[in-house]
Parts: sequence; C-alpha cells; structure tokens
Amino acid sequence: MNYSVRPPARSFATRAGALKMRRYLHGRTLTGPSSSARTAELWVHHMTVAQLKALAWGCTPYRARAVFELALRARSEDAAVTALGDLSRLPPLQENRLFHLVTLSWAAITALLAAETTRSRRLAYARFADLDADDRQALLLYLNAPTIEEAHPRL
Repeated sequence: MNYSVRPPARSFATRAGALKMRRYLHGRTLTGPSSSARTAELWVHHMTVAQLKALAWGCTPYRARAVFELALRARSEDAAVTALGDLSRLPPLQENRLFHLVTLSWAAITALLAAETTRSRRLAYARFADLDADDRQALLLYLNAPTIEEAHPRL
C-alpha cells in the first residue's frame, strides 16, 4: 500500500466534519473579500502625508499600506516624494519583507522611480546608492533593468 498519499477518511468524525463544512458553505460564494475588509483599507485615503509617514514609521501592521498610499500620491504631491525618500532609509523598512527579497525600502525606491519627476528620480538614485552592493544588484534584477537610470517601473 502506498502511504505517501493520505488515505481517504473513513472515520465518522471526519465525514461529519465534511458534512458540516458543506452545509456551512452551501449558498455562499467565495469570490472576493467582504465589504468590511475592503472599507478597512480605504481609511488611509483620507490621511495626510504626515500621518501616513508616521504610520509607516511606526511598527504597525499597516506600515506597507501607508507606503503604498504614499507611492500613489508621489506623482502629484511633493511632500509624498520627500516622505518616501526619508522612509527608504529606515532600517526597519529595509528589513521588512513584502515577499522573497523585496523590502518596503525597495517599494519606496520603486515608487520614487515610477513617479517620473526629476526630483523623485534624483532622490531614488541617491537612495539606491545608499543600499549595499548585493541589494543594488537584486533590486536591478527585480526592476529588470541594467542600470537604475534605465529603470522605468509602473505602479
């Protein structure tokens, strides 16, 4: 008998649990998040840049959401560009990973590049130079660009 695959459930408790789950899911759709979760994310839209910067500065679970909101505002608000430049230097943001190697500091630098203003790109180049050599190479690989000057990411 092949035990590398889990054998089918034969106990009454397992069958009864599956029956309860089917009853629970009957008539419910699992297509997307509930409206309450969606409205929980929208509260950052009404915050000022200073409040978003303070939220990203603190050790909260909403740190990434604040950085992304600043990234969306960077093209139109100069204060958001300054805030992203300051936040990209923070050690906690350099260590806080979104996934695999991508940190919140990389997200801030990418947002500065995507804003496509002369000030934001200058600031992105300076923050890129502050990274260590391994991080610079990995960020260029992530951006799929040979140099930072040729990187033009989109948000």
